[in-house]
Amino acid sequence: MSRILYILLFSALFSLSGKKPETLEYFHSPTFQAKKTVFTYELVDFNDTIPNDTLFIIKDEDKLIHSYYRNIQTGVCIDRECRLLDITLYWSVTGRYLGFKLPKGEFLSKTEHDPFKPEDYKQLHALLADPYSSLANYRIEELVPMIDNEEVDGVSAATIAGVKDYIVEDAVYTTYTIWHIVHGKPQQKIEAYTQKNLQPDLVTKILSSSNNSDVIWGLENIPSDLEWTEALQHKLFDLIANKEFRISSKAIESIPPALLANEQNQQKLFIDFENSSFFKQRKIISKLEEAPFLASSIELPLAEMLPLMNGSMIKNVLDLFATHQTTNVESEKIIANLLNHENQFIARKAFQFLNQYSINSKKAARQLEKYERKHN
Repeated sequence: MSRILYILLFSALFSLSGKKPETLEYFHSPTFQAKKTVFTYELVDFNDTIPNDTLFIIKDEDKLIHSYYRNIQTGVCIDRECRLLDITLYWSVTGRYLGFKLPKGEFLSKTEHDPFKPEDYKQLHALLADPYSSLANYRIEELVPMIDNEEVDGVSAATIAGVKDYIVEDAVYTTYTIWHIVHGKPQQKIEAYTQKNLQPDLVTKILSSSNNSDVIWGLENIPSDLEWTEALQHKLFDLIANKEFRISSKAIESIPPALLANEQNQQKLFIDFENSSFFKQRKIISKLEEAPFLASSIELPLAEMLPLMNGSMIKNVLDLFATHQTTNVESEKIIANLLNHENQFIARKAFQFLNQYSINSKKAARQLEKYERKHN
């Protein structure tokens, strides 16, 4: 790759050059920053109509995948006249839309081949970043109504109302074409390539992204055979405390049971249990059920919280204790006190739990016998 192109790409992705770019370009923030970049490429069968099958891969100074780009040359046909679409599209390491660049002198077209205005490019850039666009639900033929067997202007007033908020005005063909490339087969191939090349340092950088969608992608794609370095473990447990429930929930789900063979990791998981929402607490309890054992440093604090819990959470905690066959005497005493609870559902759950075991606490055993005589 030529030095000039290298400098242009470097400037586009990281905004380190103060010079005015020679090309028209728009970029979002990448998943993570890079001090240096190197470029390589793979020949990929995208199985689409675009003739260029080269996927360019940008790596950082540690040779970790940073982002991707593909040079696109395809026809955009408006009113039976076709114009070459010449654009370079960029994706983050997670496959998220990153940006686009046009060669010097190139422009995007509207109906009647009017060039885009600066505000149109900004709008297009924002629209391309939306993976949930309604454009996903239509074929291009559905967006171009027919009158007397003749095509209507691509985005005139006749354009269906369902997509007006998802297209640049008077540019339905251009918007539709680029959006479907960005969120189509190239994106699928990119995600697959990243998944195949995930390693601890790269996953750690993805989970450290300021972009929530990158973090979610990382949590959902952690390989089962990944080596869990200290840095990666630290980042994963940090995410449990994230204010975004979806992120904290995914982080809890992503903890492999093998990590919970470490008592300190169980404590990290449990540390914000008391101040968490019901749904997050339930996630934590469910994950602890997958642990090889339940640490005593967690069992007793959980038992002490039982009198303040609602019936559903009490059931979840007792199920956790049953899974790990806890035998802590102090826990037995606390659970036995629930036999006198005014909520009969809770009292019955306490009885069912205690009745499964040979109880070590004499006081708890007496309370169990008393409850059994009363309800038989």
